[in-house]
Amino acid sequence: MITASICTIGDEILIGQIVDTNSAKIANMLGEIGIKVSYTISIADDKKEIITRLKNALDETDVVIVTGGLGPTKDDITKDALKELSGSENYRESPEQMEIIRKIMKLRGIELSDLNKRQALVPEKAEVIANPLGTAPSMMFRIGTKLLFSLPGVPYEALGCMNSVIGILKKELNTEDIYHKTILTFGIPESTLAKRIEDWENNLPEGYKLAYLPSPMSGVRLRISKYGGSAKDAEIKTAEIVSQLKNLLCNAVYGEDDDTLQSVVGKILLKYNLTVSTAESCTGGLVSSLLTDVPGSSGYYYGSIISYDNSIKEKILGVSREIIETRGAVSRECVTAMAENARKIMKTDYAVATSGIAGPGGGTQDKPAGTVWIAVSSKSKTSARLFTFNGQREQNKQRFAANALNFLREIILDENR
Repeated sequence: MITASICTIGDEILIGQIVDTNSAKIANMLGEIGIKVSYTISIADDKKEIITRLKNALDETDVVIVTGGLGPTKDDITKDALKELSGSENYRESPEQMEIIRKIMKLRGIELSDLNKRQALVPEKAEVIANPLGTAPSMMFRIGTKLLFSLPGVPYEALGCMNSVIGILKKELNTEDIYHKTILTFGIPESTLAKRIEDWENNLPEGYKLAYLPSPMSGVRLRISKYGGSAKDAEIKTAEIVSQLKNLLCNAVYGEDDDTLQSVVGKILLKYNLTVSTAESCTGGLVSSLLTDVPGSSGYYYGSIISYDNSIKEKILGVSREIIETRGAVSRECVTAMAENARKIMKTDYAVATSGIAGPGGGTQDKPAGTVWIAVSSKSKTSARLFTFNGQREQNKQRFAANALNFLREIILDENR
């Protein structure tokens, strides 16, 4: 199995000023051509540190992908480190990248400076991969039997250059197939899920691995991986394995691979020609935002009433003052009225409502922060559920919204089988 490491360079990553998104996307691209990523690391803007870390990566993996540190300013020192690491004595100009730089500067109406020209210089042992999206070229180095690629740090430039890198790797290396299949579950805690499928997991065929990937927004993803062999054979065998898993988990499985709760809900609504609206308090429009993230959501989503203040629950949604005063805004009675009245006001087949306490303040002994009531109303009935979570405000809101979508999914499926 051919292995790779991904090294991102820049103090801005290490101090948390920016989030490294390159590594995940590059790892995914490598996996698709049968290269297993052994690890990712972030390295400070320090020449000695860069050289040391990259030497280690070259010792430990077959392919090293480096992003960042190729800009025109003094803190961009990756090129100097690569010059030393590759044993290059001098720099040379890349005519192709120089022409790209000229065009970019002209298009931007910026005078070509010495700093810009310097970006076309590469270590003499570098094989240049032209970067049409920016001023810094990508480079490939052959160091012993290993391949090292240096890409710009700007995400759209790095990923654009990765398309060329993938082409080179496919031509240069004899890669093995890697097959991944992800099954998406919701509503079962990771530990409970592991216990339920323990026998199934223990009987996975040789060469297959299972990973648990929990998330507040997507539940627990179960990734089945097969390294080596034929991807086509793995796909056929994995289909059998997944069928067994679905029989064990039933409705807890809501999708596969790139599905999301909101995209699955959208597909179900379109399938049955149904419409939905929302009435949100504690989630502040997050459920609506997720629903409308899906292309084509105008085919089933009508709108939302964000009744954050109790006066809006009363005046717009028609929740009685008696319910709010006696039962409270965070109650079965209140959220039920919110869902029923939202459905009637917006004339939709379904409405989902949320009312809770995201925290950190506002909780009581009976209703601590993290408490939420969720209701789903249809023409035939209204159902409500109480959930309690223990997290920070943002995490609680995400969990509230995700559980609202999953509750909606379950109700629609139950009523339209």
